[in-house]
Amino acid sequence: MSHALSAEQDQDTPTVSTILSDQVTIPVSCDKCRCDTDVSLAQIKQQIPVMCEHCYEVKAFSDAELKLTRLFLAQTGYHFFL
Repeated sequence: MSHALSAEQDQDTPTVSTILSDQVTIPVSCDKCRCDTDVSLAQIKQQIPVMCEHCYEVKAFSDAELKLTRLFLAQTGYHFFL
């Protein structure tokens, strides 16, 4: 006979997730000048090159960077669909 196992979870801190819109902006740090530029999730998801507002350096998001961004946001309770 099989029995259901209960998952241990801290009941004092409920888990809340937020689904982010494509219009949400995320600060992206420039590799050259280290300043942040706000970039929309839509632009990140489409991997459109990002231009730094400070030094005009252009950078494109790789597949790995997109996956890491998604993973990091998920760990903090924020999710978006590809």
